[in-house]
Amino acid sequence: MSSIKFDQYEITELENGIRVISEYIPHFRSISLGFWIRAGSRNENQDISGVTHLVEHLIFKGTNTRNGKQIAIDFDSMGAEFNGFTDKENCCIYADFIDTYLDKCIELLFDIILNPSFQEEHIRTEKKVVIEEIKMLEESPSENVVNHFYRSVFNRHPLSMPVMGSRNSVKKIKRSAILEYFRNEFDIGSLVVSAAGNVKHEDLVEKIRKNVDVSKSKKRSEANSNVNEPARGKQIRKIPSSKTSLVHMCFGGRGCSRTSMDKYPISMITNFMGGSMSSRLFQKVREEEGLAYTIFSNNVQYMDTGIIVIYAAVSPRNVDRVLEITRDEIKNVIKYGVKEMEISRAKENLKGSIV
Repeated sequence: MSSIKFDQYEITELENGIRVISEYIPHFRSISLGFWIRAGSRNENQDISGVTHLVEHLIFKGTNTRNGKQIAIDFDSMGAEFNGFTDKENCCIYADFIDTYLDKCIELLFDIILNPSFQEEHIRTEKKVVIEEIKMLEESPSENVVNHFYRSVFNRHPLSMPVMGSRNSVKKIKRSAILEYFRNEFDIGSLVVSAAGNVKHEDLVEKIRKNVDVSKSKKRSEANSNVNEPARGKQIRKIPSSKTSLVHMCFGGRGCSRTSMDKYPISMITNFMGGSMSSRLFQKVREEEGLAYTIFSNNVQYMDTGIIVIYAAVSPRNVDRVLEITRDEIKNVIKYGVKEMEISRAKENLKGSIV
């Protein structure tokens, strides 16, 4: 076991690879506790697209010792708020609860993540729920265009696939595929337990040890299993059809990984370009010319790559003008650089967002 401290955070790595990070806030009476697994949609392939998100649903449906109703009762008996979410590279289950229930909540979360039953009837039910969730997102043009953008930038790579999968892929996933995926990707050695609130780090580590065998050798590797860095693609202009009065568009491409130092200047650029109300694109497109209600820029980093996007929702007649302004602002930055005032404002804006 190794342990380090920095600022008010403490981090410990147990013998089996589980990493524990916590922040002690003694004036709180609550604790926020998250269990993070290094498995997401980029660990999938076309045949099982959406399986991570489906697993996230299913682990709340029952374990070898509790059914789904009992799980809900146990959380509600603690007055806890609990849920889960899936992203491109992570799956997380979490709970917010009163500090006196730390023991019970840790036991419950470990039971959920280590012993899911994956019963056929639950799989059938949750597939229906997930498909309804997909339908809901399909009716959101902004969600749709972002999914198309990812497909274009990361063509045929797992990062190009939507986190929830498609209706067809979810329907086709079999119980045997779910069990195999869970066994291979939901590795306890990749687990990160994070906590903040009225919890002392040594108590948290001790309670984790009580609920899991830390003597087992860790399997975690430095990279997600069965994933490769996306290859560089060609420039693509794709116009999917959509029944909407506005044109929802994404302009951008490949960014940098989260280990790259470039992530800091890229975040500065996307901030002063379209990350706030005083940003260049917001001021020119919305405030000066009134061409769009929504326009912003953003960047996301992954383990080995990233993505940069400028998004806008505009009337069809305004598309060319908005694209012209966007290109001109990018050229202006390349040719003339950035004013010190913009850099200072972007720094303060990013700092405020972090806080």
